[in-house]
Amino acid sequence: MRVWLWFLAACWVAVPLLAQTNAERMANDHYSRSHDFDLIHQRIEVSNFDWDSTSFDGRVTTTLVARRAGLDSVILDAGAKLVLQTVTARGGAALRTARHGDTLVIFLPKPIAFGDTARFTITYHGVVESGRGLTYITPEGRPHRPRQIWSQGEDHDNHYWFPTYDFPNDKMTWEVVATVPQGMNAISNGRLVSDVTARSGSRTIAWSQDKPSATYLVSLIVAPLVKVHDTWRTIPVDYYVYHEDSALARPLFKITPDMIDTYSRLTGVNYPWAKYAQTTVADFFGGMENVSATTLVDWLPGPRDYQDRPWYPWILIPHELSHQWFGDYVTTENWANMWLNEGFAEFMPGQYWARKLGVRAEEDYYQDEYDQFMQIDQQRRMPLASLGSNNIYPKGALVLQMLKHYLGEQRFWASVHRYLTDHAFDNATTDDMRQAVLDASGENLDWFWDQWIYQAGYPEFTVAAKYDSSASIVTLVVQQVQQDSSKADSTGLRYTTPAAFRMPVTVRVGTPRGDVTARAQLSQRLDTILVRDVKSAPTMVIFDDGNTILKRLTFDQPTAWLATQLQRDPNLWNRHWIIAQLAHRPADTAAAAAVVKAATGADYFLVRVAAVGALPTFPAATALPALQTAMADTSAQVRAAAVEALGNLGGAQVAALARQAWTHDSSDAVRAAAVLTMALTDTAGRRAIILQALGTPSYRDVIPGAAYRAIAQTGDTTLIDAVEAHAGEQRLALHLLAALAGRGSARALDLLVKHLDDERPYVRRWALEAFQFSLPRAIAQSKLQTIGGGLKFPDTRQAVAELLQRWQKRGEREQ
Repeated sequence: MRVWLWFLAACWVAVPLLAQTNAERMANDHYSRSHDFDLIHQRIEVSNFDWDSTSFDGRVTTTLVARRAGLDSVILDAGAKLVLQTVTARGGAALRTARHGDTLVIFLPKPIAFGDTARFTITYHGVVESGRGLTYITPEGRPHRPRQIWSQGEDHDNHYWFPTYDFPNDKMTWEVVATVPQGMNAISNGRLVSDVTARSGSRTIAWSQDKPSATYLVSLIVAPLVKVHDTWRTIPVDYYVYHEDSALARPLFKITPDMIDTYSRLTGVNYPWAKYAQTTVADFFGGMENVSATTLVDWLPGPRDYQDRPWYPWILIPHELSHQWFGDYVTTENWANMWLNEGFAEFMPGQYWARKLGVRAEEDYYQDEYDQFMQIDQQRRMPLASLGSNNIYPKGALVLQMLKHYLGEQRFWASVHRYLTDHAFDNATTDDMRQAVLDASGENLDWFWDQWIYQAGYPEFTVAAKYDSSASIVTLVVQQVQQDSSKADSTGLRYTTPAAFRMPVTVRVGTPRGDVTARAQLSQRLDTILVRDVKSAPTMVIFDDGNTILKRLTFDQPTAWLATQLQRDPNLWNRHWIIAQLAHRPADTAAAAAVVKAATGADYFLVRVAAVGALPTFPAATALPALQTAMADTSAQVRAAAVEALGNLGGAQVAALARQAWTHDSSDAVRAAAVLTMALTDTAGRRAIILQALGTPSYRDVIPGAAYRAIAQTGDTTLIDAVEAHAGEQRLALHLLAALAGRGSARALDLLVKHLDDERPYVRRWALEAFQFSLPRAIAQSKLQTIGGGLKFPDTRQAVAELLQRWQKRGEREQ
């Protein structure tokens, strides 16, 4: 009985403690899982892959060390569909086992002492539900989609294809040995040990990950791939792609060795693994940082796509690479500390681009993170360090950037280096990072951790400025108006927002005689800042010079101040903020002139983009000439913004300008914007341009996407059949049908239902996704309840039943 009591304890992370705050739960390691052994090594052998049955044969040899005296059984995670064949000890003796769901208990031949080693081998026939642990891809009659298999372990899915301890707070070394069909390659972690081709044509490829990392990072890809080879110093850097993508690989991935070098220099820790591979696969969600062997989606841009600055090289490649330090080398202790993995990985690309392209590119990167953060925070406000936090990516990046501003470059990177070296090949918690800062800089930032990491929200400042010429003082009254309105969950846990954030701030006052600055400490709901020695009337007043605080700002100022700051302040966030303020003054000619000047002449393209987007708020006579100028900008992003902004003005001239962009511009993003503008401004030609756009190939279907957006905005249901004709090519077609059905189109709903019985499995999946995400819940739930049992294909019937069950449970929780 003791074994089963231990088994029940091990399967549950922790019992909720109602009295604890979020900070207390994090500090007490509340979310870490207990286990009574140390996983040392696993040898994972897989073969006989079958795409029809999503199955394979497996053999796993596990070595572990006891962490308690008298260890007589081992509890592993093992998918319920894994059919055990034999479980044997080192000498070959059969071992007794017990199973409960996805848990496997192995009874050792005899109890072993604390620190002693146990080794056993499990052979099994593996069956998986494709998409859980392993994903089996078949061509399905679609282009650019060879047969393949890829694994995905995070958070805890690797146990669905091999028995292991599937939680991040234990690290091991491992080997993966895969026997794959003729024409296939197998990519895994670590160094390549052997690659042997049998007479039958099958290949057995062995990889060895000889430095420890977490089990969720064990990776396997089986696909017909070619290798494009590169190096960083003496370390192999390889890019595995489909044969048809081989010419696209090097132009995309060639930045990788320089990124490795930059990250190694910034952190003071050289790239720690035997190789770095990047492998592209189908139907992937983006990227996964499997140790030394990142998996990436197969959306390789072509030569003409780079002018639109695709997400792939700008964010995806540097994000996943940085995980090799943050997540793989040092790994979160539990998933509540996941921001240590993802926050750093989202932060580091901005540091790379700062070194390569300069400070404006750095601010550009974090401006996008800021926009994402605000959208997510508006949906639900959560702390960075909390279980299931929704904002670990952008807020993590922004808080780390803020910490770098506070500490300065030298102290910040010394702290990062201390964090990495103190926890090398090991796990860490949020407080370990705080301790690293203390050890490296001598400063205890418990207050920073409390307000920015363990609590939620951000400061919302309302600022008022007044100049006293007789005293030569500018007085700023700074109020923090953020509200703490969150409610406790069912366990009693409530995520609090600080009433007042504590941060240093710099105020810059511009005058004809030169700038005057003052630095102050914010700590109250109401603070007053005095800027002395201002000998002449201010020409601008900048609150938070350099944008060092993550915030929302309300600061009413004269247009002249704002216009001067827009021209003089180099900071990108500040200039975006000013443009937004000026856009609320459509009758102010000085405001219009400032925005026009920024739209046509600002030094950085994103400032021009923001100003172009604001132009339609001003009279057309002012906006149109500036937009025409912007249409000739060297930046495709500015041109696209200009063409889209034209759609807000209307008129025959606008339609002609948009058609000119559609016909002559080389950028897909600009042409996509032209589709939307023409659809909104040329009602007679709308149908023709939308039909043409629906059939126009472009990177990530940006041009057909614009056509779908145009139909959605105009509500033109006469195009439903044209949309439906593309249902087998573009998943957005199904989502648009759902959107139109949600607005009352019975025809769109009927077509969407029809595709739940489509002969093509992927179309059925897309249709159900559209029901789930793009059709109002009440309509979707009612319709699926009515038709679900009568659907033709068992997999779709099951998927519909599972979706309805999830919705029902969610509704019960909400009630």
